[in-house]
Amino acid sequence: MDGRTILIRQNSSDSWTEPETSSYLDESHLQELLAADPTRIPGIPEGSRAVRELPTSAGPIDICVVSPSGAITVVECKLNKNSEPRRMVIGQVIDYASALKSDGFPSFRQSWKARDGDDLDQILDDDGIKALRGNLELGNLNLCLAVDKIDEDLKRLVLYLSAISSDEISVSAVQLTYARHGSLEILVPSSYGTEMAQVKASKRVASSEHWTWESFIAALTHSDDLRCAHELKRRLDQTPSTGNHPKLWLGARPRGGVFFHIFGERYAAFQLNIGTSGRLLLSGNWAWWSSLESDEGFADFASFLGQSHLAPKKRVLVSELAIEKLWEVAMDCDRKINS
Repeated sequence: MDGRTILIRQNSSDSWTEPETSSYLDESHLQELLAADPTRIPGIPEGSRAVRELPTSAGPIDICVVSPSGAITVVECKLNKNSEPRRMVIGQVIDYASALKSDGFPSFRQSWKARDGDDLDQILDDDGIKALRGNLELGNLNLCLAVDKIDEDLKRLVLYLSAISSDEISVSAVQLTYARHGSLEILVPSSYGTEMAQVKASKRVASSEHWTWESFIAALTHSDDLRCAHELKRRLDQTPSTGNHPKLWLGARPRGGVFFHIFGERYAAFQLNIGTSGRLLLSGNWAWWSSLESDEGFADFASFLGQSHLAPKKRVLVSELAIEKLWEVAMDCDRKINS
C-alpha cells in the first residue's frame, strides 16, 4: 500500500477523496512518530521506552528501544526518496549495533540519560537491568529498518542478513505508510522479516536457560574453585535475611552471573561468573545500578579486590582471595549499599 491507494471520507454520504498529504515531511518526522509510540515497531511490547539520536562511538542511533524485559532494538529510519543505497543503510544499523556492544553498559546508560531517557533503574526491575546489561555484553540485539516503502532490494537484504546472522541478532523491516487530511492522521503499518525474527527470538529464549546452583557448580573445572564456591554458598545460607529479595540470583547460561544478595536486600555487593577457561571469577557490582554508581559503600570492597569503586570493575580469580576476609568485607559492603 502507498499514499495513492488511501482514500478517505467523513461519512457515508461523502465521496471518497485522496488525503491532502501522503508522505512524511522528512525522516525526522518518521522518527518522531515511532519514538512517541515504539509499539508500532514489530515485536516491541507495551511498556517499552524509546529515545531518539542515542549517541554511540559509531554515531547516533535514530531510535533505540528498551523493553521491560531488557531487550534492545536498534531502529534506523529511511524514506524512499533518500538516494542512499539500502545496503549502506543496513551497514549503518549493523555498525551501530556493534558499537553498542563494544561501548558497554555504563556508556549506554550515560547516553540514554543524555537523551532524556527515563531512569533505567526506575522502569526496569533487577532482572530487567541484568538482562539489559547481558544483552549488551553478548550483542543480543534486534535490528529494524523503518521505511515508508519496503522494496524488493530491502526484502532481499533483510532475508539474507537474517539467514547468515546468529540467533542473537534478529533483523526486520517495518513499512509505515503515512497520510494526513486536515487534523486526521493515518498510519498504515506492515512488516517484513518479523516471522524470521520471532523464530530467532524463540531460539534465544530456549537457549538462555538460567543457571541453577547445581549446574553452575557442575560447570566449574578446577577443584579450588569448587571448594570456594561451596564455602561462599555455605556462608550465604547461614546469614539471616533482613529483606525480601532472593539471596541468590542466577543469570542466564553460559555467561550470566550469580549474584549474592547476602542479607536478601535489593543490591548485591558482588557476583560470580565462570570464565571461558572454566575458572570461577568474582567482580564487584559498583557499576551495575546507576543509583549506586561510584557509591562510597563499595570503596572498601573494591580496595580489597585491588581496584577502585570509581573505575570499571575487573574480574578476579576467587581462588586467589582469602574467603574469610572476602566475606567480611562483602557483608560490610552489602550493609552500606542497602542502608
